[in-house]
Amino acid sequence: MNLTQIITHTLESCFLFRNKLFKTIFYEIFYRYKYPKSNHFIKPPDTYPTPYYFIYKISKFINKKKISAIVDLGCGSGRLTNFLCDQTKAKIYGYEIDNETYQIAKLNKNHDVKIFNINIVDIDFKSLEAECFIFNGPLYKSEHRSDFEKLINGIHDCKKQLSKKYYIIGINLDEDKRHKAEDRNYIFNNKNLSKVVVAGPNKKIKFFEYGPNNF
Repeated sequence: MNLTQIITHTLESCFLFRNKLFKTIFYEIFYRYKYPKSNHFIKPPDTYPTPYYFIYKISKFINKKKISAIVDLGCGSGRLTNFLCDQTKAKIYGYEIDNETYQIAKLNKNHDVKIFNINIVDIDFKSLEAECFIFNGPLYKSEHRSDFEKLINGIHDCKKQLSKKYYIIGINLDEDKRHKAEDRNYIFNNKNLSKVVVAGPNKKIKFFEYGPNNF
């Protein structure tokens, strides 16, 4: 990103995440400087990149739960994967369908991050040791609804057989206002909701926790 794009994105992020304005500004400035390669966007994304304030909160959750392996479903240029690789002890896997974006992520990734250029609905979850799955808002929108449902069911079908806890972290699930709240959330049950972090209107992280006795 050039300087103008950085300033524009930062200002827009501050407006969208205005409930945590000062924290959003602080984390964006600090971590953009610390991880400059992770802020390379070659085309306008479907949504604003996950703010570093959210990524920081996700890293704290991962460390608290002692999660050992994470999958970022739609990793973009690697902003989240590189941060989590540096700030947690977990193994990090990223999946990005767009080849051009994937090439940038691959070029700039932390050497311990593994990046794959495939459609996330084609992932063989049985071959993954991951216990935490992270996704952003666009996967949850109307045009992707069937793929998203297939994806989540694939995770559940595989992981619930292992009798171990696993986690799904959804970023900005409530962005798509074309559906009623109960319809937007029909895939997830609030009894599995472990934590919510709110930073602005429809800007929040939802942490879902699953185990042998709470599907």
